[in-house]
Amino acid sequence: MKAIAITAMAAAAGLATASPISAGDFAGYTVDTAGSPTVTMTIDISGITNFDAQGSALNTVISVALGAGAEVTGLGWDVTLSSFGASWGSEAVMNFGGQIFVTAGVGDDFSVSNANYSSGGILDLTDNALPNIVTDGAGNLDIEFFESFVDNAGAGDSIWEQGSIITLAVKGVPTPGSLAVLGLGGLVAGRRRR
Repeated sequence: MKAIAITAMAAAAGLATASPISAGDFAGYTVDTAGSPTVTMTIDISGITNFDAQGSALNTVISVALGAGAEVTGLGWDVTLSSFGASWGSEAVMNFGGQIFVTAGVGDDFSVSNANYSSGGILDLTDNALPNIVTDGAGNLDIEFFESFVDNAGAGDSIWEQGSIITLAVKGVPTPGSLAVLGLGGLVAGRRRR
């Protein structure tokens, strides 16, 4: 199985930049549910295109309603990726709330077509020395899809093909109503910044 690059980022107070606090390969751990109920949520990312560098107005950002105080304790993915032109599979990145960055195609420093990548299940963050992902003040988690190196500025560098999904393990959902929202998908909005 190919190594998966995961980087946790900690933003310095008052600064727009972040510095890595941990980087490495996820081991095949399962989600630890001790102390708080954990629910899982699957998000279909089929058809999402990675356009430009992080923060670009062209990038797709989806916002997932998890509830105030909720934390993502584990991540999983089962995705198929195709890149365009000179773009590589290792350049497509998923940014989870500015805290965890997933490069499913790490090591594929070449163009890919229908390349399959899987985490092999839900991987516990703390078992891999990464912090849980916390929601913003409104209880939402933004997921941005971007390119670490832009080959086709403004035209898209890669696309998550049909059947691509990511899975979140979430704990600390504060109310039964929030659990119902999670069961229905909990997706607040899918949007492209413009």
